[in-house]
Amino acid sequence: MSGEVETTCELVRRNAAQYPDTPFLHFYDEIITYQGLDERTNAFANFLLEKGVGRGDVVSYMLGNSPAVFDVLLGAQKIGAIAGPISCWWQANEVEYLVNDSHSKVLLVDPEYVPIAAEVADLTPSVEQVLVNAPSAVDLGRPHECLPEVLARHATDPPRVEPPRPDDTAALMYTSGTTGNPKGVMLSHRGVLAGARIKTEGVPISPGDRGLCVLPLFHSGGLNDLAFPIMYRAATIVLRRGFSASEFWDCIERYRIHAFYIVPTMWNILLRATESSTVDTSSLRFGISGAAPIPPEQLQECKERFGVPILEAYGLTESSGGIAANTLERSKYGSVGLPFEELELQVFDPDEKPLPAGQIGEIAVRGDIVMQGYWGRAEATAETIVDGWLHTGDLGYLDDDGFLFIADRKKEMIIRGGLNVYPKEIENAIAEHPAVAAVAVIPEAHDKYGQVAKACVVRVRGEALEEEELREFCSGRLAGYKVPETFVFRASLPRNAIGKVVKKQLARELEEEAQADPVPVGHLFTGMVDRFLPAKSEGVDASVSYHITGGGGGEWTVGIKDGSVTLSQEILASPTVYIVASDRNYHDVVTGKLDSVTAVVTGKMSVEGDVAFMAKFREMFRPIGEVENQ
Repeated sequence: MSGEVETTCELVRRNAAQYPDTPFLHFYDEIITYQGLDERTNAFANFLLEKGVGRGDVVSYMLGNSPAVFDVLLGAQKIGAIAGPISCWWQANEVEYLVNDSHSKVLLVDPEYVPIAAEVADLTPSVEQVLVNAPSAVDLGRPHECLPEVLARHATDPPRVEPPRPDDTAALMYTSGTTGNPKGVMLSHRGVLAGARIKTEGVPISPGDRGLCVLPLFHSGGLNDLAFPIMYRAATIVLRRGFSASEFWDCIERYRIHAFYIVPTMWNILLRATESSTVDTSSLRFGISGAAPIPPEQLQECKERFGVPILEAYGLTESSGGIAANTLERSKYGSVGLPFEELELQVFDPDEKPLPAGQIGEIAVRGDIVMQGYWGRAEATAETIVDGWLHTGDLGYLDDDGFLFIADRKKEMIIRGGLNVYPKEIENAIAEHPAVAAVAVIPEAHDKYGQVAKACVVRVRGEALEEEELREFCSGRLAGYKVPETFVFRASLPRNAIGKVVKKQLARELEEEAQADPVPVGHLFTGMVDRFLPAKSEGVDASVSYHITGGGGGEWTVGIKDGSVTLSQEILASPTVYIVASDRNYHDVVTGKLDSVTAVVTGKMSVEGDVAFMAKFREMFRPIGEVENQ
């Protein structure tokens, strides 16, 4: 590989010239070579030019993982336009905010997001072109074009336009909004490519090697920490729409994967998956864990269980992704690694003075990878970037060997009676309990101390864990003032698209639940025994566990075996299906006020396990009204 590149346009063309037949992408049965990538992105670039889109215009897209992401992203960047990914988890009001904030000129969506595009159509006046990633027109309520037809219709020759410059804005990536309204992070071509280069200098990856991507490409982790580094080395991306344990291990074995990058919630799932004990992992060289902290003990368990080096890394959207990582040669337990070469990293006190090793302060980084600023927010930019130093908002320290350790988010630190309490330290301690599946610690107002810690805990399914046991467990690992004042057991924790707990949303949910009137649902479960139809359950041996939250909820498991039904107030460790919903939402689903599919799609109910079984399960019970009318 020859020639350093500083724009994504140069990167695509270099790879097409030097490795035209090397696969760029394996997407299920579809294979796209680097030459094919160049031609497809040329076609989309020429379409944009035809429609009057040019340098500095924002092309927003709401696309799940597919080749279309790269067609749109890289095609827009080839003409100097700005690629604007939209989280596929966002709702219409959030999409409306983003499109209007960025003044997007083009909006492109997958078919499943057409209802959102239709809802915001009259509320987003800057949008001049709408496209749908579908083979034919859809019911959108406004003129639109179809991406496959656009790619087929337009020339694959390079667009006749001045190419982008290294310091042009390449992407506008909106933050998750965990601390306020989302802000558009402006990343330059130079920054994105500098990040891709430095991240791959310390790892063994060569042209044609294969990396597995199951993270969403609308997020910096999937795009800037995985896709672009793989492209920079002309390696091959094995792309999946999303993450599942069985598909993950199938890909590892089938494609002889060399590297992958996943987040802590995915590691948790892999640890419980049976496939991990039988799959051939001999091709793997390393795995990367990032985007959210992972308890050191769990990281060690993953290394031992999967037999592959796992390198924890650290970064943020504002720094084009990662800024530090452990390497195969140098790593340290509990650390997120060493700062990448070419970057300056310091830990500052509140007066902007560097702190010595071992002292906790705010982590700051300087280098080409630092964002250009927040879109349209000069004041926020000036607060975040001071003398070229990007202030991350994270607290941590460097040890004597230069390894970086994360303490917590600056804005999440709890001050208890004048003492600093770091939620991450408490979370790591609680996570060591074998009956804890997940935990988040947030502040709670207190008359005496001002603030105290509240631990929101998700039990391992089927485990019985009470507050007294957990409090005693913490007391043996934490100083007294760090032990949470309150323990709250929950069915789940709200997370963003990459699995990071959204603590602002968690606090809001707790407040809403405290104010909501209970909706009793116990009678809906006891009534299932009377509504049971034995003849419909022949040969069935299954169980459905329900965790219904709220004052009227509880835990129930319905068992079907040998033509009979049982009801118990518990959650099984491995039920056929596991359902979580609030008391009100579950009541509305059962009584027909809320469609179950709509409940799942809108996040009002979650269903895990053999989802297809639920259709058969419903047939085993008479409708609620039938028993009452007999």
